[in-house]
Amino acid sequence: MEMIVSKQWLLARIYEPDLVIVDCRFDLADKEAGVAAYRESHIPGAVYLDLERDLSAPVSEHGGRHPLPDPQELADKLSKAGISNQSRVVAYDDQGGMYAARLWWLLGWLGHQDAAVLDEGFSAWASGGYPVTAETRIVVPGAFVPNIQQDRVADVNHIRQSLGNDRVLLVDSRALSRYKGEEEHLDAKAGHIPGAINRFWKDVLDDRGAWKAEPALREQFAPVIKALDDGRETIVYCGSGVSACPNVLALHRLGYTQVKLYTGSWSDWISYPENPVSTGEE
Repeated sequence: MEMIVSKQWLLARIYEPDLVIVDCRFDLADKEAGVAAYRESHIPGAVYLDLERDLSAPVSEHGGRHPLPDPQELADKLSKAGISNQSRVVAYDDQGGMYAARLWWLLGWLGHQDAAVLDEGFSAWASGGYPVTAETRIVVPGAFVPNIQQDRVADVNHIRQSLGNDRVLLVDSRALSRYKGEEEHLDAKAGHIPGAINRFWKDVLDDRGAWKAEPALREQFAPVIKALDDGRETIVYCGSGVSACPNVLALHRLGYTQVKLYTGSWSDWISYPENPVSTGEE
């Protein structure tokens, strides 16, 4: 299964028994909006997983705004959602794939590779005349056993040790204005991790909100690809470990599966007062 699937692909397979469709809609400004939207209308057969209740651990002093969930607790929630190690999973949202990509990344972290994100998301599905429903199906629990891929993860100590190391490339996935420290509406400090370059995650999408084709992604990520081809370790981060996931997915699509995610990201980095902060462009 491709990592990005079309509406037509999903429609043709929507009732296949090993396919689990997951609604990941969420709104940081209204944290009940995603589940409310799901209850009102969703793709037939879809189950709902919430960014903060299901796909993150509770917030604490460190770990960022969306800490990495406990792997066994996440595996139990996946099982209750009907996902087993043999399932094919298609996730969707209405925010350009950001939250769906979070589930895609978490599944990969737990050793499950057969997962994808629905191109263009729910609104495009509904406005395109594809089927929607308010009915929820009876979920038969799966049996999901995690096989943690620790090489996909970077923590704050890893980042500290990487500062000034020209064999490591940090990629900041936030909007350029936040990266440069010109504005910051979510976290207590503005700026970026020293040495990081900026690649805004929304630039993986075209003007219609669809994922760009591979040649366009290669052009966009040219300096990152060069670093990877040169054998440099590459670590992607964002504000809280969520919006970096589309960039990680894009690089996986291009064959660079060795990319790491700094799961706590900027909100974890600045929770340590001694960590340095840079502004402007690099």
